[in-house]
Amino acid sequence: MPQVIWHWSLSLLIPSLATYICVADEAGSSDLQHRIRAFKTNMPIALDGDLAKWRGASTVRFEGKPLARRPRHATVYTLWDKENLYLAFDVHTSKLQASVREHDGDKLWEDDGVEFLIDPLSHRAKEFLADDFSYHINILNTVYDDRGTPSGQPDSRWNGNAQHIVRILDDYHYVIEVSVPWAEIGVEPVEGHTILGIDFAVNGKDPDTGAYDYFDWCGLKVFHEPSGFDGLLLVGRRSE
Repeated sequence: MPQVIWHWSLSLLIPSLATYICVADEAGSSDLQHRIRAFKTNMPIALDGDLAKWRGASTVRFEGKPLARRPRHATVYTLWDKENLYLAFDVHTSKLQASVREHDGDKLWEDDGVEFLIDPLSHRAKEFLADDFSYHINILNTVYDDRGTPSGQPDSRWNGNAQHIVRILDDYHYVIEVSVPWAEIGVEPVEGHTILGIDFAVNGKDPDTGAYDYFDWCGLKVFHEPSGFDGLLLVGRRSE
């Protein structure tokens, strides 16, 4: 049974520009533009929709054009341990809508929700090869997942084992947390050495027109193309 946590509260929405922004939070290092560092965590991350435990994690923030006069922006947090890669999406967007409840359901990506795509070997190919995979998670906590193939085409018959929850904060704001096993990613996590190709995206529709509209960290026009992904570097524990 998909787990969705509903928590209604007021929140201030920060006015945003109608542009894509790809900036890592490691200030002062120009070579880390378009790269996020994932700090190692001392303990497994509980998936409960509470962002307080992510304090001190590396983040990236990106924005899309406003829809229905609402700003849209997302912050993604990253952490890791020896078992899992952890992601949290904090999304502000236009009025939330979703209808797909079937796994791998058609047009799930048109519902409000998030995507992440991973190129474990960082080969940066034009094709979506057998090591590559992606998850689309809507605000009903329904998933469309796929994996690459030797022919370079994604195969939605593949089913992943990532754990994920959704917490809806109000009509325009939600949090999605995810843990992805390293066994599924297919690489051994090595502090200071492992770099994954990755992109993050936010999906939705224009409430006024019903037209699909997304925004993503890397500004891609073709999602299943790892050559456009940016890098996620595993590093040690953050010094307090």
